[in-house]
Amino acid sequence: MSRIEALNRRYAASSSLIRNGVEILAVGDPVGARLNAACRWLMFRVGEDGPELWDDLLGSVKSLRWRLMTQPQPLDFNPALRDGASEVFRQTHLLRGAVVEDALLDELAAAAAGVSAQDPVLGDVLLRSVQEVGATDCVVVAANASARAAMGEWLRPLGINVLTVSALRHVKPGVEQSYAVGPPRYFGPSLVNAPVTDDVTFLMPAWFRDRQIPCSVLTPYAEGAIRVRARLFLEGDLAEPALQGEGKEDFEEEFLPQPVWGSPRSPDREPLSDEVEARKLLLSGNRGLWLDNGERIRAIDPEQPIGERVVYIDVESVRVGTYLLLREGETEHEVLYDAALSRLGDHCLEVAATQEAWKERLQRRLSQLGRSRVEHELRSAGVRTVERAPAWREPHLVRPQSDQDFEKLLQWLDLPVQPSFGNATLLRREIYRTIAQIREQLEAAVSAADLSVLERDGHLSLDVESAGFRGILAARVIAISPQTEIIPRNEARVPFDDWSGKWLE
Repeated sequence: MSRIEALNRRYAASSSLIRNGVEILAVGDPVGARLNAACRWLMFRVGEDGPELWDDLLGSVKSLRWRLMTQPQPLDFNPALRDGASEVFRQTHLLRGAVVEDALLDELAAAAAGVSAQDPVLGDVLLRSVQEVGATDCVVVAANASARAAMGEWLRPLGINVLTVSALRHVKPGVEQSYAVGPPRYFGPSLVNAPVTDDVTFLMPAWFRDRQIPCSVLTPYAEGAIRVRARLFLEGDLAEPALQGEGKEDFEEEFLPQPVWGSPRSPDREPLSDEVEARKLLLSGNRGLWLDNGERIRAIDPEQPIGERVVYIDVESVRVGTYLLLREGETEHEVLYDAALSRLGDHCLEVAATQEAWKERLQRRLSQLGRSRVEHELRSAGVRTVERAPAWREPHLVRPQSDQDFEKLLQWLDLPVQPSFGNATLLRREIYRTIAQIREQLEAAVSAADLSVLERDGHLSLDVESAGFRGILAARVIAISPQTEIIPRNEARVPFDDWSGKWLE
């Protein structure tokens, strides 16, 4: 299908949704309703006592509640739901004697036991709905990649396609119905604003009160903005227990699993020569990563064809759901830099010396003048990308991308353009060759790996034969810190154990 055909198809689907609206099928779920009520009771208690003592119990309950809404497959295909219920039960046991809320702990334990005792009712309704339409005429839309992998193990053997919103572009013509598993707010506006099927139905538990259809951020400000209406259908046993913390429907984000960021560990200052400014990422598999403001980082795109899945992406484009490709214990920059130098043979000492000379002089200017003054003087000297000046001093960032910027920088540093310019360019060329060689080997390892495991678990170890590249980890980004911190340079881009996101998966 050409891009024009795909665009026309989306316009036609949008017209259908505007005309007919979307369906919301809210299913009665007494077991889930009990867990939801217990979760609200716990939130009410945390609001009074503060979160520290309750953190792990609250995280496990939120995680189980999320899975119940987004992964409704039968228990035989749902180890995550069983494990989540067991974890809630374990956390209630650990708090016995530490808190006086025995009634709350009893209710949470009973609610978790109920979840693990019967198949989710939402799954039965989903399967029946798909079978009524026909597996080839519809697609099931998962809230995220892990939900897609979990439901896929159940539904794909039945010939039912399961995709995330971002993968809907791969839907073949002729598919008329999308079944989104979860509340509308979990999918964002694109599923409705740019649909690929004529009909969209959200399947969600009736106890989840927020049923609003998301709209574009521009909609409130647009004259004559188009809003898609919703048609609500209820079915099943709608009985629910009384809720603690009523009136919180507008604050559903409080009930979602949240990362633990803690307080920033560095003051508001400029990094020293052996430091960088970085943002913390939480990765699947209880890992963390400090991502600096370098230009690119290696990643995996599982949706690309075999042989094209290993890619470099801009640091600014790293998002929740991105699969990063990382080396255990050491940054990839270090390995590439050392490998490229070794390819230069007898010339490597001279190249290393000129690199060290101009970077050391740049560091001295930054220390003496400060970042603002350096950027001002470089701009006056004709350098365009002055904001990159602090990064250029890093040992493994070979040189500015622009030839003109590099020449102007060397002149401003009172250094002759040659041989520093030629040596840095030669080193960069060898790094590119090394990257190409390593990429082929990484691509072979990725092609041989079972990427369904990566999608299901969120992380995967790869066996790469190249020297210096053993211990390669592919891991999904599950959260990104809202603030940056100053860290030692050697800690950037090296994965480490971190349990701050253990309730996010």
